[in-house]
Amino acid sequence: MSDKVIIKGNKIKILDGYQDNDQINILMILLIIKYSINGKTLSIPLKKIAFILDVVKKNISVNKLSTLLSSPWEISGALRKNIILSHEKKYLIIKESSGTISFSLSSSGLLVVKDMEDNDIMPDIRNEILQWCKAVSLSELKKQQLIW
Repeated sequence: MSDKVIIKGNKIKILDGYQDNDQINILMILLIIKYSINGKTLSIPLKKIAFILDVVKKNISVNKLSTLLSSPWEISGALRKNIILSHEKKYLIIKESSGTISFSLSSSGLLVVKDMEDNDIMPDIRNEILQWCKAVSLSELKKQQLIW
């Protein structure tokens, strides 16, 4: 009984599994929308959601924002799937104005985010998303080069 337990394998890979989970990604998308909406902004374009979700998944710090904005990046197919799932679960409202698609939270989406905040679920990810939402402006992202 005094034998030591040896853990073999890549422990980091086990912890990184949340990035592949659709439910966690949907929660992260809802948080991005909630934290990006302020007084005069009523909806958030896909570009901002994709950019913030990508940098949070890659665990990049906010002080590298200018470097990230200067290089092109791509929107994944998983994001599109998660947006559709969020809409099907009635968490998102899709808005279209002069050819630009943007997203806002429905009342059930707001309830999900409120429950996450009240129960202190994923506090580190929430804080990181909040920092990125404050750091990234829509005018900066308009100059960003996307690869679809």
